[in-house]
Amino acid sequence: MLTGALAPTGSISLRGAPDGQAIGTIGPQSTLQAVAHDRGWVRVRTEGWVRETEVTATDPTQATISAADLRADPDGTRGKTVRWNIEVLALATADPLRKGLNPDEPYLLARGPGNESALLYVAVPPSLLALARTVASRAPVPVAIVATVRSGRSEPVGVPILDAQSLVKR
Repeated sequence: MLTGALAPTGSISLRGAPDGQAIGTIGPQSTLQAVAHDRGWVRVRTEGWVRETEVTATDPTQATISAADLRADPDGTRGKTVRWNIEVLALATADPLRKGLNPDEPYLLARGPGNESALLYVAVPPSLLALARTVASRAPVPVAIVATVRSGRSEPVGVPILDAQSLVKR
């Protein structure tokens, strides 16, 4: 397992998740820091400089939406993107009682975000299902997610439903 400072073997693709889409390229002169490992993949961190005119601020609501905000304004938060640290408790399959989830749709039962102890349903797309199974097999486990709010308050019990875009074990 590679640890510490790493150097690319050539020009390599940077991906948003294991087996995910390429989001950039890193040249061989870069220095990378290993921060996590998953099935032959290494999550890396790098540092560098870019022109201020070439970047823009991300959606500020990503950092400020809480689970309580979702329940308080379920219509206003629908479609918002969140970046949260959660604790995965289990992987389950939706049954007819889980309104807002499709029948037999896989979802993570989670708690969070951060220090909140709200229950969350995180719908898992097919592209993340193998990783979700691995994560859930070690539950409870902390995970960083990027997700879109499907429902701020599902029926009948008011649990928020999120659509996972990425999952990263912390």
